Amino acid sequence: MRPVLILSLIAALALAATASAQTPVSEHAPTPDNIEQQVWRGAPIRVDLRLDTERSVRLPGATYLRSGLLGGPVPGLQVQALGDHLYLKAQQPFAATRLIVQSDTGQSILLDLAADKAFAAGVPLEVLSNPTATAAGDSVPAAMTPQPVEKPIGYVALVRHAAQALYAPTRLAPQSGRIARAPLRTDGSLPLVRGAHIKATPVAAWRANGARGPLWVAAIRLRNTLAQPVVLDPRDLRGQWQAASFQHARLGPSGDPTDTTTVYLVSNRRFEAALGPFAPRAAKSVQVTP
Repeated sequence: MRPVLILSLIAALALAATASAQTPVSEHAPTPDNIEQQVWRGAPIRVDLRLDTERSVRLPGATYLRSGLLGGPVPGLQVQALGDHLYLKAQQPFAATRLIVQSDTGQSILLDLAADKAFAAGVPLEVLSNPTATAAGDSVPAAMTPQPVEKPIGYVALVRHAAQALYAPTRLAPQSGRIARAPLRTDGSLPLVRGAHIKATPVAAWRANGARGPLWVAAIRLRNTLAQPVVLDPRDLRGQWQAASFQHARLGPSGDPTDTTTVYLVSNRRFEAALGPFAPRAAKSVQVTP
């Protein structure tokens, strides 16, 4: 059997909505002299919050923002989105908590929030997507800057899209014009995992154009039927897959809340074709409308 690339789930799912806060009123409009600027380069940006002191975060160029805390709500933390601004206020101290922020432009960033009464009152923060942006939201004219080339969808982006589509809150559901839902036969279980102790049930599938042609990703729910824990191994998967990503690599014993997870399987053909002779022959095809 050909090797299978194992992917980690890069996009952690936003599991809870944040509490609302009152719209701040500022006596003086911020100027470049009292604004902190950070350039988003893929690493989470640290944001310290002084207790009971509001701090704003701006993404220049956005029309609206949406956000979600990774790991659940934090007591005393208020987050409000208005236009291209987030307004953050903490009433209780807490350690580093990660917030994912998405804009209507398609940009996503990660903020590592922490709150303490000993922190200094932070100035407004602007997160720039490139070093040419300015505090006023201006940028170098488009004619003078290289225009981005639309890259093909890769394995990681495809898996992240599928995971967020299934488990993220509605307000954080991914929106992509290049990844579409694909039909998938979802009736009955499949002999996907060798050993006959894992029940595999198809959930949903998506299709996109990769660097070397079409790519499909199928989300398959896995449930342990044994009375002892099981560690999942991609080498036990039947079929021809370009990549496989387990949401959880260890399953608890049957009946335990941890006995079920999801695996995301990437292939260069439809799921049934990649599964080969193990695919059901008389299953009903369900057409999903994007």
